[in-house]
Amino acid sequence: MLKNKKGFTLVELLAVIVILAIILAIAVPGISGIINNSRRSAFEADVKMIITGIEYEILEATIDENTTAPAVGDILPNIANYGADPTNYTEATITSLDPITLTITSSANSEFGAWTTTGATKSSVTATVPETP
Repeated sequence: MLKNKKGFTLVELLAVIVILAIILAIAVPGISGIINNSRRSAFEADVKMIITGIEYEILEATIDENTTAPAVGDILPNIANYGADPTNYTEATITSLDPITLTITSSANSEFGAWTTTGATKSSVTATVPETP
């Protein structure tokens, strides 16, 4: 009489677990790289939005073009009006108004993670991971 076996053997289950572990080991670093790139892109887009907001304020004559680079407190409260969340940043400095050039660093616990850009202009924003002291 033939026995009707149903189910999987221990060897078959272990083989499936090993295959899934290999797939997971390959996929996780790739996915984290994609997430990191999207955070960097979001940070760079936010910086461009901030520059556009500053341009608008200059056009509206709310920032004097002869002013030296204002402190963080002088920039971030105004930038919040243009969609940027000031709590995402630890540093934001206007280094030049012609063309508008910024140095901005986001907080490690911001929605972007820790990024910094020095000498960012509307046409050129390059984010890098900030150096730790």
